[in-house]
Amino acid sequence: MISIVIPTHNPGHKLERLLQSIAESGVEEKEIIVVDDSSSQCLKETASRFPIRIARTPRQSGPATARNLGARLAGGDILLFLDDDVVMEPDALREVERFFEAHPDRHAMIGVYSSEPVNRGLLPRYKALQCFSFYQNHDEISAVSLLWAAKTAIRRELFLSLGGFDESFARPSMEDLELGRRITKQTPIYLNRRVVVRHEFPSTLRRNMKDHFDRGSLWVRLFFRHKRFDNYLHTRRRGFSRLAAFASVPAFLASAFYPPAAIAGAALLLAYLAANADFWILVLKRRPRDFFPFLGIDYVLGITLGLAALRAGSAELLGRVVPGLAPDVDSPVVPIRDK
Repeated sequence: MISIVIPTHNPGHKLERLLQSIAESGVEEKEIIVVDDSSSQCLKETASRFPIRIARTPRQSGPATARNLGARLAGGDILLFLDDDVVMEPDALREVERFFEAHPDRHAMIGVYSSEPVNRGLLPRYKALQCFSFYQNHDEISAVSLLWAAKTAIRRELFLSLGGFDESFARPSMEDLELGRRITKQTPIYLNRRVVVRHEFPSTLRRNMKDHFDRGSLWVRLFFRHKRFDNYLHTRRRGFSRLAAFASVPAFLASAFYPPAAIAGAALLLAYLAANADFWILVLKRRPRDFFPFLGIDYVLGITLGLAALRAGSAELLGRVVPGLAPDVDSPVVPIRDK
């Protein structure tokens, strides 16, 4: 049986939207555990409309703690973690079930985001197509080195033995990536392109810049610990493109005083575009009218990630702690006791 675990905090209408998509999946043998991370919003009405079990954290502790609580209460042998801002495509839940039935020797799986976001707007369109582009060069089912908790399924026995998500991540950050690093030391994680969800993405540039800066800082700190890139999202090529975008800025600024620096800036800009060529080709095929707006957004977010890398790298070299990340991310996570 699949146990669906959904952490939530003041979800508004999002939670019911997700639950409705699960109800329409046609999968009967399942349980849904909604873990309320001390919301001020009452979820009783939601519980009366859908067959869900609601658990509540004693205080707001973040999605890592909420997911672990749901996993402890779960009765299924497969844990499917979903964030409350996604919507499942009609066959997605059935495909999770089929994956684990067909592959009893596989223990962890992530789904993919649709190229169409839940919400409208330029930024959501950009983010959805960007996430869609990440897996275009992967097979329908392929091994990856990344966990993405918004749409991931893990055998409960493995999850509990690893201690679940690291609860020192007190807010949504990189707790899924950190768990993924621990999982891949024991068993592969599989990308399943048949498991598709749509996502509600942040709709303002300011919010996207903040998310990129915060998560970028934490990722760089984890990179210093594990010394490796991923083969799905945080790849060498993608990292290079972000650093090239960031480095082009001081080069162009310096050209005001030393004109030949503009050549270096232009070269870095071309390197940034070339490293992202797969995405730009996809944009021209899918959303040609959005090409230049997407280019501007991507360039700004690339610079933002470069600033995050500079901040986190400097903090690491100086022995300082990046806010939001435990000082010792290599500390062991205690296995979760079964209920």
